[in-house]
Amino acid sequence: QDENTIRNSLKSAIEVLKKSKIEFPEIIADTLLAYILSCDKTNLYTNPDDVISTSDICKYNKLIHKRVSHVPLQYITRKVEFMSLDLIVDERVLIPRPETEILVETVLKKTNKKQYNNRKIIVIDIGTGSGNIAVSLAKYLSNVKIYASDISLEALTVANENVLRHNVTDKIHLLHGDVFEAFRNNVKKRQVDFIVSNPPYVSESEAKTLEPELIDHEPLLALIGGEDGLYFYKQIIKDATDWIKPGGYLIIETGERQADSIIMLMQNELHYDEIEIIQDLQGKERIISSKII
Repeated sequence: QDENTIRNSLKSAIEVLKKSKIEFPEIIADTLLAYILSCDKTNLYTNPDDVISTSDICKYNKLIHKRVSHVPLQYITRKVEFMSLDLIVDERVLIPRPETEILVETVLKKTNKKQYNNRKIIVIDIGTGSGNIAVSLAKYLSNVKIYASDISLEALTVANENVLRHNVTDKIHLLHGDVFEAFRNNVKKRQVDFIVSNPPYVSESEAKTLEPELIDHEPLLALIGGEDGLYFYKQIIKDATDWIKPGGYLIIETGERQADSIIMLMQNELHYDEIEIIQDLQGKERIISSKII
């Protein structure tokens, strides 16, 4: 007699999502219902006949409708997992992508070298967004000081929530400013071990072809990197060598067809050596690492 059971609610939500051609309807339906009921997904399937209150049904339908109108799932739940950490995200920041974990792992690998034993590692993170790179490095490295910047004060507010949430306030300095401006009064030049960045790298023409999830909901400031998508790489590559000590590294994420252009930019400067390209799981050239001489 009660149609408001977990089973029925999931079923009708899945139908709505399928009709709207939204990908992974089952995952979205159960993620959002578990979110509304503050329970684990497994609870939904062990208690399919539990009845949901009318107000929860109403909330649930609202969220399903949001997803149908292309609001990304992570913004609806304000949550994303990155490097096994739960991070807060909303429309003020870009949603961290799994391929950026490769950037973090690349840094972690390099800090295993003897030269980093028993001393503080200094890291600059340019365009920190939600703070995903900085917070993961702070969690997984014991002896690190990270200066993380963003041009967006709104993004820094979110990053700060994540810094607090993961108790890494003693390791991370959040700074407001564009590219290297933010560091001028806080960091000594040629004293930095790593500069990391996942800068905006979509070109203006590519932006027109992005799916609505991205172009309508994620912050454009964090997506578009000028006419050719290389605007920020040019600045970072030109100036990074003023900041990184010899033997330190620049490690950046790139768009899938940009690696060659970025490597040329590095080769035109005199200080980049041991340039490596690291592919993501799809085999796309995704992370570029280079040692400073």
